[in-house]
Amino acid sequence: MVMGEEFTASIFKHLDEKEVKAIGEEMTRIRNINPKAISSVLNEFLSTINGDKILGGSGGRFFERTVSRAFAPNKATTLLSKVESRKGQEYFEKLESLNPEMLVNFISGEHPQTIALILSNINNELAGKVVKLLPEEIQSDVIVRIARLDSVSNEIVSEIQEILAEQVSSIGEAGPKPRGGPEAAAEILNQVDRKTEKAILEKIEEDEEELAEEIRQSMFIFEDLINLDDRSIRALLKEIGNEELLLALKTASESLKDRIFGNLSQRAAEMLKEDMEVMGPVKLVEVEQAQQLIIKTARRLEEEGKIVMGGKGGDDVVV
Repeated sequence: MVMGEEFTASIFKHLDEKEVKAIGEEMTRIRNINPKAISSVLNEFLSTINGDKILGGSGGRFFERTVSRAFAPNKATTLLSKVESRKGQEYFEKLESLNPEMLVNFISGEHPQTIALILSNINNELAGKVVKLLPEEIQSDVIVRIARLDSVSNEIVSEIQEILAEQVSSIGEAGPKPRGGPEAAAEILNQVDRKTEKAILEKIEEDEEELAEEIRQSMFIFEDLINLDDRSIRALLKEIGNEELLLALKTASESLKDRIFGNLSQRAAEMLKEDMEVMGPVKLVEVEQAQQLIIKTARRLEEEGKIVMGGKGGDDVVV
């Protein structure tokens, strides 16, 4: 910043994106710096600095202009958005050093919308544990608010940080952050045990059936069928019509197709492969509808205890 935008832009051209992003994150925090501080860290540039010069202005604005000079528009926009997304995250990083019980005590008195914002910005495993420990009367409300959470302005995040900053001033830092929306709500529910998950979704369904179904669909995607054991795949295939299976496999990975073919008889597998080869173009919406039908069937069979979709909630893991 001392050397100016043109010089900085020329330097950025010789750095990789990771380095530019790291510099940008620090640069956006800079406001006014005393000349003595500048001299102490930039001795090699002393000849270009006046003794009474003060580095002023917004580091964010400086970074935006120099990145725009250094890179093509698309890459510059990407770098700026990455740096922007880091703003306001330090507070949430500090919260991640708390154990679930401490974190629940810390946030349980907050408004459900604030709790939702916090949980959608910490890692999913911790968020799932916190949801399970929250009072039952607000669990579903918090999940709904996470699912409805879209983008939150930096101003609101900063306001929440300021309100709670003193309470977390001694907390350490850690890991990456998710975001709001039905997928985020689903990822958090994926971390809780099935009993808690079912209770929360049933509560949501009472008032917002469509949202509950959207969260359910996000919790288990068609490709996740590859994780079923062979017995469960065979039980599922008995419940699915050939037309639905044919459509659903249209966009499936080769690995999933192989798992399906491996659990059919040789003749049935050959017939299915032949049908897939001669099948013409189909609408993506039809493929997705067939996949969702199979997912719903899998969930029904799981509820009936006929298949196992293990891996959640600790006690449900199958070995």
